Amino acid sequence: MMEFFLFGVYFFFNPVYFFLFMVVFSFFMMNGFSWSGFIFFLDSFSFVLLVVMSLFILGMVLLSEKSSPLLLLSECLVFICVMFFVPANMIMLYMFFELSMFPILVMILGYGSQIEKINSAYYLIFYASFCSMPFLFVYFKSWFFFTLVYFDFNLSWEMVFLISLSFMMKFPVYFLHLWLPKAHVEAPTTASMLLAGLLLKLGTAGFMRIMGSLSFVHNNLWMVIAFLGMILASFCCIFQSDAKALAAYSSVTHMSFLLMALIFILMSGKTSGLIMMLAHGYTSTLMFYLIGEFYHVSSSRMVYYMNSFFSSGMIMALFFVVVFLSNSGTPPSLSFLSEFTAITAALNFMKFGFYILFLYFFIAFYYSIYILTSAVMGKSFVNMGVWNFGFSVPLIVMMYNVFWLSVFF
Repeated sequence: MMEFFLFGVYFFFNPVYFFLFMVVFSFFMMNGFSWSGFIFFLDSFSFVLLVVMSLFILGMVLLSEKSSPLLLLSECLVFICVMFFVPANMIMLYMFFELSMFPILVMILGYGSQIEKINSAYYLIFYASFCSMPFLFVYFKSWFFFTLVYFDFNLSWEMVFLISLSFMMKFPVYFLHLWLPKAHVEAPTTASMLLAGLLLKLGTAGFMRIMGSLSFVHNNLWMVIAFLGMILASFCCIFQSDAKALAAYSSVTHMSFLLMALIFILMSGKTSGLIMMLAHGYTSTLMFYLIGEFYHVSSSRMVYYMNSFFSSGMIMALFFVVVFLSNSGTPPSLSFLSEFTAITAALNFMKFGFYILFLYFFIAFYYSIYILTSAVMGKSFVNMGVWNFGFSVPLIVMMYNVFWLSVFF
């Protein structure tokens, strides 16, 4: 199996062949459950689903991106992410976790349009280094007992906090999130799609690995931060004028909700967390794609100027509506399904959570409807003839594909 995988890497400089090989590789993953190779160990279907999602996003990038260097960087990032989802031991996990920063940094510094891209690259590097170095400290202090990819023994509160910190930065939870809107606003459309769809999943998948060492004593802090993040980031979304920044803060709210679901350490919480990861991966990728295409046509990302979609292009407007409704958790999308499962776990667990969740959904639905009504109403005309919106159909199908659930039962 490893030989087949390395043979796929041989086609790295031909993106289409590389993509096809990775797809075949993921089919082998689906069939060969729990086999191990030289540097990877396939231990859960949860991570196989994330690998499939990363390949869907790579396919979308292959269709929509014309620049050859950006395509190679995208391949590189997807390859690193696939290796992160199925590592053989903790040091491989950490290595691919840190390695994923470099393609995104090159994309932002090489292809961003404003000089502020240097500032956002600084944010990215410093957040990554300050939050991730403690992880190595815990690894050395443990006398290298963390050889396997699961933490399944008790640690002190400080150790749990330190190993959580590096994954929380990529989550990103509120208070560690400032690099995300900056990186999104400065990055080209392709980098934004990969950043939202893939890079945020590295933090969540890594956190799922270390959840074994969270006993119920250790999770109070992250619970408070999750609730705070949901409310505060939703308020941030309301006051955004830049559509890309709004989508970035919307990612922060969803990831805080996902953290809340995972922190319950219940099976239903973990399942809903995984479905939410998939839903957010497909939805946010398309959100950034559509906003990026609008920017290419009109040279503006202001929510105020995003109007008259219905009078300019009906199919495009429908796609836009479907994607943003999925983002707000409207049935029958995967987002709704995951949020509903997480809420049932939350209400069984803590009764006062109802009021916080109600406030969160109220604000979240407000900003989703706000950007939707801004976009589809109006009488001006935007020339949308160059929009390659057909590329987004596979991701929209996956966004509303509730049949993924059959994997769990």
